Amino acid sequence: MSSRMLAISVLLSVCTMLGCSSTPASTSVGTRAVNPDLKKALQGQPGEVAVLIFASPDCPISNALAPEYQRVHEQLLEGGGRMYLVHARGDVTRSAAEKHAEAYKLQMEVLLDPQQYLVQKMDATVTPEAVVLLFKDDGSWKKIYQGKINDLYASLGNRRDHPTQFWLRDAIDASFRGEAVEIAYRAPLGCYIERIR
Repeated sequence: MSSRMLAISVLLSVCTMLGCSSTPASTSVGTRAVNPDLKKALQGQPGEVAVLIFASPDCPISNALAPEYQRVHEQLLEGGGRMYLVHARGDVTRSAAEKHAEAYKLQMEVLLDPQQYLVQKMDATVTPEAVVLLFKDDGSWKKIYQGKINDLYASLGNRRDHPTQFWLRDAIDASFRGEAVEIAYRAPLGCYIERIR
């Protein structure tokens, strides 16, 4: 069996009409346990690099970048980092997230963020939007980069045949080398994330 076999782990915030549970029960998808605590994405070992990509299964710009998500995931695995694809809208179901990952051959962990915990923590505004985190010695994290993944889209409706700039990849490489990212924020371009009030 290939070590890169599709394994989706969808982390769910479990709330019922009776209220939210502080320690929701784990379930499973395929062969991997599902931990419903979204805070896991913001925890790491000193020097570890983690990437969050905020996505939507029905955003054309986000879906056009799906092959790049997989390349970034593989880059992170090779360097000892990790990646999460975060569905930023509250109405994305577990089933929809699984079908989306399967359709686009995405092998990274997929998180549902129905209460927009990660959206708010990272101040994400559109899909797709990437955030690179570097974990410090005390367990806290520092944002190294936030924004556009590459320049496949010069503007809304203006798609290139192929991207020429790979800002997310460059930020990950710099993080692995312990260097600062030259431009730490690039305004993302995509589908607006409607905030839950």
